[in-house]
Amino acid sequence: MKKLKKILLINWLYFSKEIIEVGDVNFLTGKNGAGKSTVIDALQIVLLGETNARNFNLAANERSQRTLDGYLRADMDENNPYSRRGKDFSTYIACEFEDDVEHNSFVCGVMFDCRSDGSKHDHFFIYVGKLPENCFIEDGEAMDIHDLRKFLKQNFSRAEVYDTQWEYRRNMLSRWNVHNEQVLRMMKKAVSFRPIVDIQQFITENICDIPDKPDIEAMQQNIRNYKRHEQLAQQQQEKLTALQEISTLYREMTRSVDRWRVQSFLVQWAQKEDMQAQIDSREQEKRSCLSELTAADTAIEDLAGQVQAKEERRRQLDRDYAQSDTYQERERLENQKQSLLTEQSKLVQEMERDALEIKREALRLTHLCETALAWDAEDVLVPVQQAAEQVQRTYARLSSGECAIFSQEQTVFEDARQAAATLSDALAKAAHQLGDKVAELQQQLTEKQTALANLRRNIKDYPRGLLLFRAKLAEELEQQAGVPVAVDILADVLEIEDERWRGAVEGYLNNQKFYFLVEPAYYEQALRIYNKLKWEKSLNAYGLVDIGTLREREHIDPQSGSLAEKVETGNALARTYMDYLLGRVMCCDTVEQLRGYRTAITDEGMLYQGYVARALRRDRMEDAFIGRHAVTLRIARLEEEAAGLQTEISHRKPIWQAVSQQKAPMLTPYYVRNIVPQRQADFLYRAELEEEINAIDEQVSHLDLLWLDQQKQLIAEISDEIAALSHQREVQIAHKARLEERIRQLDEEILPEQYRSRTEMERRLAETFSETYRDDIGLPRYRQELERLHRPDIVYRNFSSHHAQVVNEMENARAALLRARREYVERLGPCSFRVEADDNAEFDAERRVLEESELPQYRTKIRAARESAMEQFQNDFLSKLKSSIEQVQDQVKNLNRALRQAQFGTDSYQFRVDRNPDYAEYYDMIMAPELMEGDITLFSAQFQEKYGPLIDKLFSQITMADDTQLNARKQSELQENIERYTDFRTYLKFDLETTDQNGSKQLLSQTLNTKSGGETQTPFYIAVLASFAQLYRVSDTSSFGNTVRLVVFDEAFNKMDSERIIESVRLLRKMGLQAIICTPPDKVSDIMPIADRTLLVDKHKYRMHILPFSKENAQ
Repeated sequence: MKKLKKILLINWLYFSKEIIEVGDVNFLTGKNGAGKSTVIDALQIVLLGETNARNFNLAANERSQRTLDGYLRADMDENNPYSRRGKDFSTYIACEFEDDVEHNSFVCGVMFDCRSDGSKHDHFFIYVGKLPENCFIEDGEAMDIHDLRKFLKQNFSRAEVYDTQWEYRRNMLSRWNVHNEQVLRMMKKAVSFRPIVDIQQFITENICDIPDKPDIEAMQQNIRNYKRHEQLAQQQQEKLTALQEISTLYREMTRSVDRWRVQSFLVQWAQKEDMQAQIDSREQEKRSCLSELTAADTAIEDLAGQVQAKEERRRQLDRDYAQSDTYQERERLENQKQSLLTEQSKLVQEMERDALEIKREALRLTHLCETALAWDAEDVLVPVQQAAEQVQRTYARLSSGECAIFSQEQTVFEDARQAAATLSDALAKAAHQLGDKVAELQQQLTEKQTALANLRRNIKDYPRGLLLFRAKLAEELEQQAGVPVAVDILADVLEIEDERWRGAVEGYLNNQKFYFLVEPAYYEQALRIYNKLKWEKSLNAYGLVDIGTLREREHIDPQSGSLAEKVETGNALARTYMDYLLGRVMCCDTVEQLRGYRTAITDEGMLYQGYVARALRRDRMEDAFIGRHAVTLRIARLEEEAAGLQTEISHRKPIWQAVSQQKAPMLTPYYVRNIVPQRQADFLYRAELEEEINAIDEQVSHLDLLWLDQQKQLIAEISDEIAALSHQREVQIAHKARLEERIRQLDEEILPEQYRSRTEMERRLAETFSETYRDDIGLPRYRQELERLHRPDIVYRNFSSHHAQVVNEMENARAALLRARREYVERLGPCSFRVEADDNAEFDAERRVLEESELPQYRTKIRAARESAMEQFQNDFLSKLKSSIEQVQDQVKNLNRALRQAQFGTDSYQFRVDRNPDYAEYYDMIMAPELMEGDITLFSAQFQEKYGPLIDKLFSQITMADDTQLNARKQSELQENIERYTDFRTYLKFDLETTDQNGSKQLLSQTLNTKSGGETQTPFYIAVLASFAQLYRVSDTSSFGNTVRLVVFDEAFNKMDSERIIESVRLLRKMGLQAIICTPPDKVSDIMPIADRTLLVDKHKYRMHILPFSKENAQ
């Protein structure tokens, strides 16, 4: 492939001399205005072979006023001290390409000879070789055209300087091995990188070569000729066509009636046969039930006899077993043992009951202790947690829930009782203290919520008593002055427009923002009233500002940049006071600036005053009272504080509830001193009873029980046999009952109804169909369907499901016939034919008269004229359109072949070129395969039958009977139709299809206006890369594929996220393309790690430079 290796800029805007080395993927970045587009515009001149300024800087600013002259003379800014205006100089832009197949290099470039009189001449050149070491500079000056020609001739044998841009472009594309100027249009498209608005226009203009439209003038004249002849016979033809349609409809109606009769017979006969089959089946079922009933009676009787015999045997064995001496002795010992076991069980139940109660108490206290020990170690909870640890230790030996706990000493129970009592006292004390704390927090929360409610009604939560003081002051002032006197709170008449400085203003003013303002004329009266009210407990005030005296004694001149500028007010009194109070407090952006002033402050609340720097209290800065936004900010602050209180209440309240809701301990002094000793004695007595029971078991073990066991085993076996026989008998009895019920249903319900239904169906068949129809038509067809479908019920279902459809078809056919007859009589009359006639004799007679008249002979003449037009239509219209469509389809197929190997992340893309559904029938006619099959032409019956009406419709769209009669509107419509129908794009619909990893597909045309910027940039990017891949023939491994692979994007990735950028570069590499990507610095972190070279454009005043910054440098 042929890669761009270097770019040379000499005297190009603020670049005096710059050599830019490039790799495969190059990231060109820099701040806005640094010169990225300056480089791209220079590159475009060489790559496009054009000096047209319309190509400049379109992506960066579509309304840019940059000009070629401005670039050359560096005078876009009139203050540039290095401007080349009024000087003689030369500008060079050159690109060095390396061919890694043929192992040589070549340079494409342009030089501008610029003169002091404002004239300039451009000269494009190409030579085989590399950029010279002197970079076309001799004696410190860039060579003029004369020196350049001489230099190239001396140093390069294959060098050309071109007289025209067209000649340069042709030779440049030849050197690129790309012989298609469409690549230059795509280069412009990629650089400007404007999103796709019309996917169809984009593909046809940028992806495909647009073939010429067919010339249809001669065809139009032939069409007009034959249409004039055709109109003469049209009326008779319309009548004949209408009569032929009536005949066809009559035949269709007759056929639909015949189908209805056959289907009705098949449905009814199959239903009758299916009924008979069901009757036969039920009769057979009845006979089977009667046979099974007889067998069941016999089995029941036999099983009853066997059960009776075995029960008699079992009774005899039971008597022998009960009368033996060994059995009676064992019974006596077992009774004695049972008495002891009952007494022992009673003792155990009482011990287990108390042991379980103690266990529940232990579990409850253990759970409480675990909960208490998990709480944060607050002072009020420390005694509870200490007591909890002691409870856990003492109750550990009592938590088994078994009688064995009563084998322990009484001190164990006493220690547990004392620990539980200590815990109970600690819990009671903690409950009292926590209850007080929760109530205090709840009171604070209620106050916050009340303040919030007032704020939401736009009532500020001023310090308590402030509003009441103002009301009292205003009331007494009005009484003394005789007129209402305004008393304003300073915070109410101030505004802070810049929220950044709100905290500084609020914190610096602190309580001063609560000062009262009154007009100077009333100040002395207000001061006396203030002095009188100042000690009333329910009132509160912070100060009364004397604006009159302040204006007399102070020269108020707020400094520029002071904190006073951050405060707005329409109140003149407040303005004076703010200018006095804040006019000398300077606003600083950083703390380092504070020392430059006597008094200064930052927006974060760092105050420098009296040579001391200190931070304002955060709570004073956050207490917002000033301006219309203060209520909103204050609400936010109080909501935050209320949320904090709610959180603390939510933390403490469950603890308080837990310590408040405890039961009294179970182990009371009475329980330990009375109940526990009793259970300890019961535990010892239980052991004595156990010894007596063991002695009885010893006596029983010496008895001879072998005979008793044998007798018992024999009785058990006989009992099992009796049970099994009884079960068999019950099964037979149940079976007999089911058989009897089924026989009753068949005799009384099912069979009578089936016989009645069959008789009714036979009657209906006899009434509906004659015997002759049944024997000659109905039954033969039925036997045929039965042989095919095998069963009557299937025949019935098959034809009954379509019966309603056949009836509807018959009714529709008759309605269509009557409608056609009525239309004929009304439109082509006068006519006396009977519309409702059952036969079609009158209409058929009229049709035969027309068919045998002179109309056929006249059609021959018309056909000859039409065929002449058709020949031209096929050769000059259809063939050319088909060729154009196939050419475009082949181009898209080649493009998609390259796209199949390229995947964007989990998405793959394919261009779609389908027939336009709005013109689908025209497309099918143009692309009809019949025209490709030997002698098949437009005149073939097969083609005429399928497309004849459509051809006529098309003729009517693109021609008129007599052009001289067309008015301006119709002439315009005709011209629009010709433009539309002779353009191959009319019949095609272009799109770009995206397929995700799940196989889901989306078309760009459907999502173009709904997706984000990055999502809409991606399809454009894919389309451009695919276009370049096709034009550069990247998949061609022959010498034809040895092409330049360069793509230049200006701001292509601005709206893409990191993942899309990585996938874009990966796709670019996979397609084997070389790229220069120009984006602002905010994409550095995304693109630099995946780029081969990062080129930073740096501008310092009126000088520009390229600073290489590679991945190796970054590491």
